[in-house]
Amino acid sequence: MTLTFSKATLADLPTLANLEAQSYHPDEAASEENLRKRIMYASAIPEPELMFLVARQGSSIVGFVCTSLSHESLLPESSMASNEPSGSTVCIHSVCVSPAHRRQGIARDLLTHWIALHRQLRRFDRLVMLSRPSLVDFYSSVGFVRVGVSSVTHGPVEWIDCVLDLQSS
Repeated sequence: MTLTFSKATLADLPTLANLEAQSYHPDEAASEENLRKRIMYASAIPEPELMFLVARQGSSIVGFVCTSLSHESLLPESSMASNEPSGSTVCIHSVCVSPAHRRQGIARDLLTHWIALHRQLRRFDRLVMLSRPSLVDFYSSVGFVRVGVSSVTHGPVEWIDCVLDLQSS
C-alpha cells in the first residue's frame, strides 16, 4: 500500500504516543505531553510537516518523525524538553514505525520524503540526531554523517551524534 505524508495533529496524539512507547526504552520514550508540545511547536511554523511528519497507509498511522529547534550544531539535551523557535538546527527526537510495519522500508521512505522537503524549502541549516550505534549505517544511507559519541546521556545506551547539513546541497 502507498504511503501518504502529513503534518501531525493533536487528534493523532494517542496513536503517536503509543508508537513512541513501542519504539523506545521507557527511559528514552517521549511522554505524551512532550509529543503534544512538539505538535504545538510544529504548528507554529508555516510548514509544520518540517518539524512533525506522519506516515500513513490508508487512514492508519504507521510512522512518524518529530523534532524541536535549537541554535546548537549538535543535539543538546535541553532540546528534549524545549524548543528555540528561531533556531536553525532541527533536532530529531523520534523516528518511529509501528512494529507491524517495520522492515518494509517505511522509515527510509519517511526520512527520504522529509529530507527532500527540507532541501526544497531551505528553511533550516541542518538536521541533527542521536542514533543508536546499530542504526548509524541506516541513517548514513539517507544522508546523515556520523560525528562521534554524543555527550548526551538519555536512557541506558550510548548515543552517536549524526548530522545532515542542508546547506551543502
